[in-house]
Amino acid sequence: MPTTAFRLISIEAKSHRKATRQKELQINHSTTILSSRIKSDNQLNVEIRYSVSYGLLGMVQLDCEVMYSDKKNDVIKSAQSQWEKEHKLPEKMTGELYNRVLGEGSFEVLNIARKLGLPPPFKIEVPQVKMGENKNIKPNINSPEIA
Repeated sequence: MPTTAFRLISIEAKSHRKATRQKELQINHSTTILSSRIKSDNQLNVEIRYSVSYGLLGMVQLDCEVMYSDKKNDVIKSAQSQWEKEHKLPEKMTGELYNRVLGEGSFEVLNIARKLGLPPPFKIEVPQVKMGENKNIKPNINSPEIA
């Protein structure tokens, strides 16, 4: 994976307790690239903001730094050149950066939201066991044991 490092820079979070109860809560996620700079010939240091808005209930915002590596020096140089001209990075690179931020940042947001009394930023499905059903199913010997 070309994204080799993830680091939180800052966290901002607010819970508006005086907000009235909403019938239907819409949680919006957004990611924005704030800056990009070359760290070495084959590494790009990208600063990204990940925001989760809970409408009138509150918000959580993370500023993070992601390191993008590529063995081809020209990929890093052309990406930085594109950033300086258009404030955009190549689409494939942007997707990989955003996926890394969403993957790592979502769990940070989940913990922060819980501490502020906000709902989880994404649907959490807890596996459930149904006892006494499907007694005719033969156990798979090759499956891992779950305790």
